[in-house]
Amino acid sequence: MKKHKKGFILLVAAGITAPLLYFSVSTPGQQSRQVKSTRSHQNVLQQIPPRIRQKSSSEQTEQQAADSKKTSQSDIISSEMLSQLSADEVLARLVGKWEQTKSTSKQILTINENGTATMEVEPQGIWSAVLGAKVTINIEWSLNNATLTLKTVGGSPQNKLDYINQLWGSEFVREIHTIEDKMFTLGNDSGHVGQKWIRKSY
Repeated sequence: MKKHKKGFILLVAAGITAPLLYFSVSTPGQQSRQVKSTRSHQNVLQQIPPRIRQKSSSEQTEQQAADSKKTSQSDIISSEMLSQLSADEVLARLVGKWEQTKSTSKQILTINENGTATMEVEPQGIWSAVLGAKVTINIEWSLNNATLTLKTVGGSPQNKLDYINQLWGSEFVREIHTIEDKMFTLGNDSGHVGQKWIRKSY
């Protein structure tokens, strides 16, 4: 009985290891077929074009730096250079929505092609108690060489607008100091930069 059990165990063990031996030990003909199969698989892979590789963040940063170099000092137009531009060229650079933030208020200036503009003033600090949350000023603007003139022609609320006109006047005349794609600056009475407007949209 013990001999039968030993024989049975050996048969089971042989049955388990047989498939393993079959796959691990192959004949020379089988090996050559496996090599051919591997080579043909590699050939197929070589025929498939590689995917377009996405740029890494460092490569994108380098590209942005290269693009910024293209926007050189020649793109910044000073007041002396404005006289060399046509009215349409100056207008194309001024039209759009601009913003400047001061300690007293945030101002959003929208310049239109037709000679009109709108300024939204959002008072800050103590001025919000005097002028409220927002004052809208309707403006007519004109440009003479490098001199920009903004003239108030209406707005709301009327009583707050009247107060602003009494305090700061209804007409604003300043020389354009520089114009570039994302910013333009206005000079003050001493000829230095008095206001810096940042572009929000075109």
